[in-house]
Amino acid sequence: MKFKKFAVCACALAMAASMVTGCGNKEKKAATASKAAANAAEKWPSKPITFIVTHGAGGDTDYNARVLARLLEKELKQPVVVNNVTGANGSIAMTQYKDGKNDGYTFIATNTVAMASNEATGITKFGYTAFEPVCIYGKQCGENILVRKDAPYNTLKEFIEASKQNPGKLKLGIAMGGSSYVAALIMEQKGGAKFAVVDAGDGGDRMTALIGGHVDATIAPYTLAKEYIEKGQLKTLATLISERSKTLPNIPTAKESGIEDLTVDTWYGILAPKGTNPAIVEKLNAAILKIVKENPEYKAEVEKYDFQAPWALNVADTKTYLDKQRNHFMDYSKYLTSAKKKK
Repeated sequence: MKFKKFAVCACALAMAASMVTGCGNKEKKAATASKAAANAAEKWPSKPITFIVTHGAGGDTDYNARVLARLLEKELKQPVVVNNVTGANGSIAMTQYKDGKNDGYTFIATNTVAMASNEATGITKFGYTAFEPVCIYGKQCGENILVRKDAPYNTLKEFIEASKQNPGKLKLGIAMGGSSYVAALIMEQKGGAKFAVVDAGDGGDRMTALIGGHVDATIAPYTLAKEYIEKGQLKTLATLISERSKTLPNIPTAKESGIEDLTVDTWYGILAPKGTNPAIVEKLNAAILKIVKENPEYKAEVEKYDFQAPWALNVADTKTYLDKQRNHFMDYSKYLTSAKKKK
């Protein structure tokens, strides 16, 4: 009997020792991994970095990514190569690189509205949480609701009222799945608009369609419309950003026209593949913040092109902003997906 008690106690002690050893090994492995990650971040970057831009060359997403990449080369002392992988409102690049190399040298440069709207419309089955957010580093000048100069309406309220009086007659050119598509659905759901919503392609194609009289209105960034507005071919009824741009103070917001939810704040963002070393993410974020806050060349570039002051967020705030925007778009997911099926 004593022998049995001794054996049981010995067994228990052995198990306890094994558990302690196991916990110790886990803690040792975790510490080793943490040290290795810290060492990798300390040496980073030691080779060229690649930015995968989700939209075409010449557009606002591409322009802002290239300005940032050029200045990051000087800051990080390594080449930053920019490659455009385009198609399906940025979803092709996002899908292709979602599970890509997480070695800290490949990043995705996109705009936040494309990412949120793709998830809300069902173009993709994932959103920003499928990546490691690095930084939101800039604001678009604002999507504008544009009509030809000779259009009989001068405010968004007048335009929506005209659509109600002529249901299905006024053609609103949008890009299926993009921010313009989301805005059109919000105007229908919250403003009671009765447009004939048609897919008119990307921003350049929409400008051509509007000027050519193929659509009655479209939604596009002010940068694309600026030349036509200055020539007297187009006029803007409202901007979709949440607050008037300080450099374009005469353009009212859609919120001021009475549609509270009609806000589309397009920000430019850098993401990393899931599992990228968080220390590298923080280090790249710090380099971007330094450029945005301190570099006079960057300030001059973005104020001229984006009509916005330099602006960037740390990693934690980047995630907060992305989450807030995602929730805003997902509130309309059922309308967006059902409307898409009808097209």
